[in-house]
Amino acid sequence: MSNYPMNEQRPSHSPLIAPLCDDHLIWEIWVSRYYLPTLVAADQIGLFPFLAQAPATVEEVVEGLSLGPLGAEAILNLMSSLGLLVQRQERFYLTDEARTYLLPESPYYSGNYLQSVMNNYPITATTMHEWLEKERAGTSYEAFKSWRFGDMSAELAELPWKIIPLLHSKTLPAAMGMARNCDFSGVHQLLDVAGGSGGFCIALATRYPNMRFAVMELPVVCKVTQQYIADYGLQDQIETIAADMFIDPWPSGYDGVFFSNVFHDWSLTQCLHLATRSFEMLPPGGRIFVHEVLLNDTKAGPPVAAGYSMNMLALGGKQYTARELDQLLREAGFTDVTIKPSFAYFSLVSASKPR
Repeated sequence: MSNYPMNEQRPSHSPLIAPLCDDHLIWEIWVSRYYLPTLVAADQIGLFPFLAQAPATVEEVVEGLSLGPLGAEAILNLMSSLGLLVQRQERFYLTDEARTYLLPESPYYSGNYLQSVMNNYPITATTMHEWLEKERAGTSYEAFKSWRFGDMSAELAELPWKIIPLLHSKTLPAAMGMARNCDFSGVHQLLDVAGGSGGFCIALATRYPNMRFAVMELPVVCKVTQQYIADYGLQDQIETIAADMFIDPWPSGYDGVFFSNVFHDWSLTQCLHLATRSFEMLPPGGRIFVHEVLLNDTKAGPPVAAGYSMNMLALGGKQYTARELDQLLREAGFTDVTIKPSFAYFSLVSASKPR
């Protein structure tokens, strides 16, 4: 039966020819919408702790988690295809990734963060249109201006206590990986600017017990940071400094300045301002470290970095290329710029103030 109204003329078409390419890429993009919801559902029903106790068959998962056979098979197959489970002789086992990031007892458990992102920050085409319009109008990040300038409601003042724990679980793996893979041995006093929970200082402190650290954050965040520092018993090695990195004076006496996932919140002009403030504060020979997920020089990937840049659009930020950060640091006065992969998709860009 025709889908066109009787009085509406059908569009004319040229004779059909075979498509220039197959549509596997469109299929992959389409089915990707099921990945995160299925992972969160698997986490919520306790699939990963269940399999951590003992590898199980589909039938045992049906019985143990009160699932239907089709649902159990579908969720197990998808989790396996994503690399979170592996099947051997009809039993499903956790992979290292699942054991590390999807068991609640792990210090790197990501389940709460993923649930929060999916439930509280759903992404639709309408969301994207709103972000694009706000960026065009220059109104991105308006909701957080009052937080930055200290004029906040009681509800907003409680936000760090809700957000920082979620971000800490996301930060800690990259922090520990960076501390293991990158060299900070020449630094004695490190200032972590906008350091959130202090996860990077905590990780570095475990590797460099003779280093001293300070996390410079907004006053409302420092209260949360101090709790994390105390939880790890590092009060003698890490302190907090309450300050706005843009408008307040910076402390002196540090020979290293560290930024992680900070530059991607801001424009190149604002990042240059932060780099220049770092240069002015550091002594000759002091070093700056910028830890970010980098786009390649063409900005066409990798997909995680390009997708992360879409995420930052909501805040008026973007992911940068290594070349952009190299030029920015040199413009601020730094030399000897180096770039080193640190962990997963992250890289550490470092440079020195000339002696």
